[in-house]
Amino acid sequence: MRSARTLSPAGLSWRRDELCGAGTVVASLALVALITAASYATGVATQLQLLYFIPIALASWASGRRGGLAVAALAGAGWHALAPHFVESVMAALLFVLLVEVIARLHEALQRSDERFAAAMEALSDPVYVEDLRSGEVLYRNERYAEAFGALRPRPQEGGEMQNVAGDRWYVLRSHRLRWSDGRSARLCVLSDVTDERRARELLAKHRDAAHRTARLIALGEFASAIAHELNQPLAAIATYNHSCMRMLQSGNPDPGELQQAMHICRDQAKRAGKIIQRLRDLLRPPGPAFTGQNLNEVVGAALRLAEPEARDAGIAFERRLAQQAPVVRADRLLIEQVALNLVRNAVEAVQGLPRERRRITVATHLEPDGSGTVSVADIGDGVPGEVRERLFDPFVTTKPGGLGLGLSICRSIVEAHGGALRHRPHRDDPAAPGAVFSFTLPGASA
Repeated sequence: MRSARTLSPAGLSWRRDELCGAGTVVASLALVALITAASYATGVATQLQLLYFIPIALASWASGRRGGLAVAALAGAGWHALAPHFVESVMAALLFVLLVEVIARLHEALQRSDERFAAAMEALSDPVYVEDLRSGEVLYRNERYAEAFGALRPRPQEGGEMQNVAGDRWYVLRSHRLRWSDGRSARLCVLSDVTDERRARELLAKHRDAAHRTARLIALGEFASAIAHELNQPLAAIATYNHSCMRMLQSGNPDPGELQQAMHICRDQAKRAGKIIQRLRDLLRPPGPAFTGQNLNEVVGAALRLAEPEARDAGIAFERRLAQQAPVVRADRLLIEQVALNLVRNAVEAVQGLPRERRRITVATHLEPDGSGTVSVADIGDGVPGEVRERLFDPFVTTKPGGLGLGLSICRSIVEAHGGALRHRPHRDDPAAPGAVFSFTLPGASA
């Protein structure tokens, strides 16, 4: 494939091929004359005359029918001069002409194949070139390649991509091994334009960075809201007991035991507030909460002791249904205790304005067959409205007037961080007052 094997302009390539063909014809004519002279000198005409096929084949391949027929005519004349037998001479001439025609047709077929290959490569919208596997020599390049890179060889850069600096385009190389027309091993290289994909990736990276910054701002806002929500309970307890201490002091005859107990509770709640802040910070960065084996019955008992003063003032009774074999789960004690306390206080708020017979809350623990533990808090209040059930655990979804809607969302995040699940269902023990049951399950300590 002449057009594919050269990087010279078409006119120069054609001129060089023509000169090469003419030189081959001249050499073939000289070889015929040499064979004829050698046959005449040695007297071995028949054997040496068979060598005429060599120059005829060379001239036919290099120069086509015209050159091949010229050499065949000289060879036929030499054959007749050496063996002047008319029939043999005619047969030899016919064989010479047939050889010229066969070789010329083979050469034309190969040229048409090369032209089809070149036409197919030129029709491609991507730059294409063929290189020798051993030397790296470029054997062929299409017009798109010449326009994009000229005489330069593209070199892969980051991610296997290469850039055309002049056109500000990016390409990715795809190659396939093949056998070139002259028999040597070569590689067909196609450069696919990936500029749009690259720009899309860069734009996506910018959007991802912007989204990451936005997410950090949102997380910061949620963290601040979480702190406000979680600290509200211990701070409210501190204020309540501090007010009680002031009333006892103002009475003029305070009970030292009660006063000391109230001050101890204030101190414990202040420590609890500090631990809550620390645990919430740990949730946002490694190493995270300190998970150890925890007795769920003890965790529930601690949460109920914290909620009892508020429940007692509202006339609410707690019913404990703790498992005989206490579930031991892998958890952070303070965080899980806070989850249980949040669920209990939600239940307290749900029933505190109801008739006395409905002001009761059932708190239960259960050991699951796989070793995990479940805590459930059930009330027979008005239940959760149907329109918010699907979004109940989403941030900022609340049914309380003035509520932030973060309590259940924070509880779910804490439980899921422990590898557990937080669920809700209606209370089915009393159809007239469906109420609600919130439960969470945590993996066992040995899981």
